[in-house]
Amino acid sequence: MEELFEIINLAMEQFKQEYGEDATLEEGDEIVAVLNNCALIISFNNGKLETKFIGGKPYFINKTLSVYEGD
Repeated sequence: MEELFEIINLAMEQFKQEYGEDATLEEGDEIVAVLNNCALIISFNNGKLETKFIGGKPYFINKTLSVYEGD
């Protein structure tokens, strides 16, 4: 279980590096972290932080989805 918390903390550290040390997830926000053998989705819904690990090697699709082009 300790390993899971470590990965969640590492993902949140990267989020803060990108958006600033005071950045927090707000209602409906989601971030994704890709590991070597799984992906982690962190979301904030109904006032609660939720996490979901999806096992297996993530597929990489070398395409850009236009709706997210500005991100």
